[in-house]
Amino acid sequence: MFQFDYTTSDYEQLLLKLAAQLEMPVHNNQVIFPASVANGSFLFLPLPSGLHACITNCTFNQDWFIHRKRNTTEEFYTLRFDELTIPGTLIVTIDEEKVKEKNTSKSIAYLTSSLFDWSYLGTQGGHYSSIGILFNKQWLARYLDINTVEDVLSTYISLKAENLNIEPLDSKYRQWMRTIMEVDEHNPLRLTIIQNRIMLMIERFFTHLYDKMKNPTFRVPLSPEDINRVMQIENILTKDIFQQAPSIQQLAKMVSISESKLKKDFKTMYGYPIYEYYQKARMQAAQDKLLTRKYSVKEVAMELGYANLSNFTIAFKKEFGVLPSQLLS
Repeated sequence: MFQFDYTTSDYEQLLLKLAAQLEMPVHNNQVIFPASVANGSFLFLPLPSGLHACITNCTFNQDWFIHRKRNTTEEFYTLRFDELTIPGTLIVTIDEEKVKEKNTSKSIAYLTSSLFDWSYLGTQGGHYSSIGILFNKQWLARYLDINTVEDVLSTYISLKAENLNIEPLDSKYRQWMRTIMEVDEHNPLRLTIIQNRIMLMIERFFTHLYDKMKNPTFRVPLSPEDINRVMQIENILTKDIFQQAPSIQQLAKMVSISESKLKKDFKTMYGYPIYEYYQKARMQAAQDKLLTRKYSVKEVAMELGYANLSNFTIAFKKEFGVLPSQLLS
């Protein structure tokens, strides 16, 4: 089993510690895992405003255990954006609380404190894509101009593993994640692109969190089983956004709940009815393709299944306020 334990609040030092344990060199703030451990890499990245980020993207070739030990001498926070696909068992631990699942896929964003132990225990063949950002309360208060930052953090952190799924990665988060993981290493704007997407993810997470904190019904009124079912459906809808979505009847059968409960729970979790959410994800995918400047408006519209180009144009402008041709120009 590959095991990595750490307490550091400096991701550059974390990179060096990992490289030393793996006995691998560091190149451009990145270490490549040896094939005996995993296929993939770990990257340290300085961010604007003095933040540190680490980006892990790998598939483990043996069972693995990553453990950040409690640090009671220095309080800091880690914002995590994680996508995991585990063919065996996954155990997520925060302090004394555990979430254990088998044959699972998770796409989650959550906040942890250095005052708690945190770990992932996964089995061989598990794929792990992660972005971690280190910060302190002073940075958050300054960045988001929040005077009640102490209340926000203490209330959120107190939930610990109970609400690991409180912020599922929706299609927008996952698109930013894909851009970060897939941007060409020879692209001269690579670091700028990665930094930009991470800052967008940070701002979206904390703005969303602060808005929720002002709502007395902060906790998602769904059981862990309900949350997992809805996340499965969201993943099915957005896994291949260019394919036609299953019917609500088919989706409900996939997770063994009624259509009415599925519709209600999905809107509770993601804020939109199922097909409105699906349409927004489609338009986001269309925008991303157009911004590569490798595809024409007609090509993107056809890939999305629009037989009538004007219908695509209308849908795109409704979502973004501009015509797709204006985006290209």
